[in-house]
Amino acid sequence: MKQCILLLCFSMVGCVAVFSGFYVWKMLGPVELSIHGWLAIFAGVIGSFLLAGGLMALSFYSARSGHDAKVAEHDPFQSSR
Repeated sequence: MKQCILLLCFSMVGCVAVFSGFYVWKMLGPVELSIHGWLAIFAGVIGSFLLAGGLMALSFYSARSGHDAKVAEHDPFQSSR
């Protein structure tokens, strides 16, 4: 149930962001983009998703392989119990 609520919240935030972007775009008036502009936008969006996916994959790999536990053992800022 928590996952459904979380997914719903993220979906709503994403929809608001997309619709806000389109609204601002339309408020600017007739904006003409060349094919190079559209390719740059497309490449930026795809690159952002690839970077986010890669960083998440590295985070999961680090957590599962035990690298995080090794660092936590030698962390000088953690209180020794």
